[in-house]
Amino acid sequence: MVRVTLHEVAQEAGVSDSTVSRALRGLDKVDEGTRERVRLAAERLHFSISRNASSLASGKTMRVSVLFADKLNTWFDSSVLQGVYEVLFREQYDIIPNTVSTYGQLQSFFDRLPADNNVDAVIVTSINLEPGQTKVLERLTIPTVGLDSRTIDGFDASVLLNDRKGMHEAVSLLQRFGHRRIAFVGQPAPGEFKFSSQLRGTAFVQEARLAGYGDQQIFRFDTGKIADYRTYDEAVNAAAAQVLSLAPMPTAICVETDDFAVPLMASLRHYGIRIPEDLSIIGFDDANIAAAADLTTIHQNPEDMSRTAAHKTLALMRGEILEERHTMIEPILMLRGSTARYVPKAAR
Repeated sequence: MVRVTLHEVAQEAGVSDSTVSRALRGLDKVDEGTRERVRLAAERLHFSISRNASSLASGKTMRVSVLFADKLNTWFDSSVLQGVYEVLFREQYDIIPNTVSTYGQLQSFFDRLPADNNVDAVIVTSINLEPGQTKVLERLTIPTVGLDSRTIDGFDASVLLNDRKGMHEAVSLLQRFGHRRIAFVGQPAPGEFKFSSQLRGTAFVQEARLAGYGDQQIFRFDTGKIADYRTYDEAVNAAAAQVLSLAPMPTAICVETDDFAVPLMASLRHYGIRIPEDLSIIGFDDANIAAAADLTTIHQNPEDMSRTAAHKTLALMRGEILEERHTMIEPILMLRGSTARYVPKAAR
């Protein structure tokens, strides 16, 4: 098969060879009408410019790193990858996922960035950065965008979820339903990192106090780290034991994530707790599993959040000034069958 040349594309589009080169490499000084005419001509002739050649000529790597903690196969992280991919792939960027499990690995990642010079931007997902690491971000010459981060410090832009608002919605619902003994159940931390989801427990207690709950009416169950348990089921059963051992037991709980709330519901039912008759349960995330489990939860959409983060990243790589550098997303309460009005035992 004869290979189509750049010159043939130029003839097809009615422009010079250099204009074709600039248009297909995404360089400035080519108006959008000409760029589209060149693109269509290249498409008709099945011509594609070498990605490596384009990168060398433009000074861009056409790669964006997305940094995750530990695993990529969680509901949240896989949703983030999908959203980022949808935006950046259309602009011919490759997405490079990176995972770190310890602060040592995180520090090594940031130490390598300036010397490697192999990505055009970095999106950091959910990880709480130490002050020294935010200083590294500030010194980088490439855009850095925080997604679901605990802070905006050091980032050129960010997209955050208003966890405090989510906890306000949860506490308000339980109060309207007449629950006076309420609790927050944390999920075991997967490793060294502090995640944005771990802010929810503090926010829950703060919102409960603002709503008029006293210290003897608010409880918080800490489940430690996942490494403290032999299996995930063991962690779930340990959390259930904490809830059941409190006398009198809370009449409603809010759980850090849906992924922990759903198996916790199953464990409590195994020990004879009726949901929601004996105990109302609220999750957080509105992961795919939540609707199937009929779990009341706080909805967030990580695909939409990551699309927003990716658009901010694109704009920064183009040298554009963002109208809104830091975006706060408001969560939504999803009312389902795991919550109900409190009814005293004597009235049942």
